[in-house]
Amino acid sequence: MSLPTSDALRTAASRLPRLPSAPASSGPLAVAVSGGADSVYLLCALWADEALRPRLRVLHFDHRVRGEASAEDARFVSALCVALGVPCVLGARTGQGAASEADLRTARDAFFAEQRLIIGFERLCTAHHLDDVVENALLRLARGAGLAGLAAPRILQEFRDGHRRWRPLIEAGIAKPALLAALRDVGIPWREDATNALPVAARNRIRSWIAAGGQEGLGAGYQEGFARSARIIGEAQLALAQWSRELGCVMVDGEMVVAPLRGRPVALIQECLREFLYAQGVVDPSGQSLQLLTAAIGAGEDAQSSIRGLIVRVQRGRLSVVREPHVFGPIERHLLVGVLDEECGLLAELAEVDASLWASLSQGDISPAREVYVVAPPTMLAWRGRVEGDRYHPLGATGSSKLSDLLINRKIPAEQREALPVVLSAGSILWVPGVPPAASARLDGPTKGALRLTWLGPCLT
Repeated sequence: MSLPTSDALRTAASRLPRLPSAPASSGPLAVAVSGGADSVYLLCALWADEALRPRLRVLHFDHRVRGEASAEDARFVSALCVALGVPCVLGARTGQGAASEADLRTARDAFFAEQRLIIGFERLCTAHHLDDVVENALLRLARGAGLAGLAAPRILQEFRDGHRRWRPLIEAGIAKPALLAALRDVGIPWREDATNALPVAARNRIRSWIAAGGQEGLGAGYQEGFARSARIIGEAQLALAQWSRELGCVMVDGEMVVAPLRGRPVALIQECLREFLYAQGVVDPSGQSLQLLTAAIGAGEDAQSSIRGLIVRVQRGRLSVVREPHVFGPIERHLLVGVLDEECGLLAELAEVDASLWASLSQGDISPAREVYVVAPPTMLAWRGRVEGDRYHPLGATGSSKLSDLLINRKIPAEQREALPVVLSAGSILWVPGVPPAASARLDGPTKGALRLTWLGPCLT
């Protein structure tokens, strides 16, 4: 794909509608640019602001998921920045081929964090727009998210590691159709990511579903309505967070003081619980998983509960994580497809394995520590803890082995082995996080009927 001449591109960019003024700052402003329409529009519209132009620094991260197409994205972004006269830093993932959304996000965020230290920017600007707000709201609502999850992506957001993000397209009220129309009108090209049209990711399926009848079903301007609701939810969440701090509910040495919450509203208690769990690496726990602890805190009583493999305890008015090994026990629990099991952090979903994903799976690019793809009846799934004598034949092994030996060989610490769920299919071991899935459930090639198992429990070390 060829770009217009530098003069023509700059003239075209100057014709785009102006974005809201950037938050007050005198330092560099980093802009995440993938090469797609959203981020190309963002960069060009920011560039059109002459006062902001000298501060712009572009960051492009190559996820190396789409082979030569990914490399071409990087070349396109580099050429775009040269034409606009904007400094550009290119980064790339160490591995290549398909990977989980969580792994890709982790690699990308690590690149951004590294560049923040090198460049010294205060804010990272991303190209989220109103349609992203709609997709996020639908996905999070379906999973029972809390206020913080439903308020995302926010216009301005501060993260716990100190970095900040600004999303001016949401602030400007720009939806995807208007964005595309504006680029076409002024003649600015962009790169298309073909994987965005594949029904592999839940977000892609939501996007396709909305495109098939969103406006007809919800009415014109529904994106603005979703954005307004997200903003109101975000304001409510921030108010609860401020209230909890004023009451003295703060983290001290890894614990949170919750005694002042006795008799307080459930929404306030759950906001504190979610903040505490976020600090432990648990994002968006369901309200149901918090019920026991919520009731105990409200009554001023002691209790403990398992949430995604973590034992969380409230005792004498303080929240903490129990560090002793957690044992799930031998009792089997049903694992429902499409429903995150909050007790152990397992999620089973039907998925399509295309040629690219199959190549990555065949090459071992996707670690079984978090995610596997198998062939198994979705109606016969269950999970339990380890029991003495557990054996199975993992993919790639010559035969069956004791599960305990497999975990030791994988160098999984003893304190974590008991906290791993054992996934069963019709009573037989299908997978244990950290070890490849059962050889009997292996994929033979690309398929639309695969079962994806994801574990969202504590990271294996």
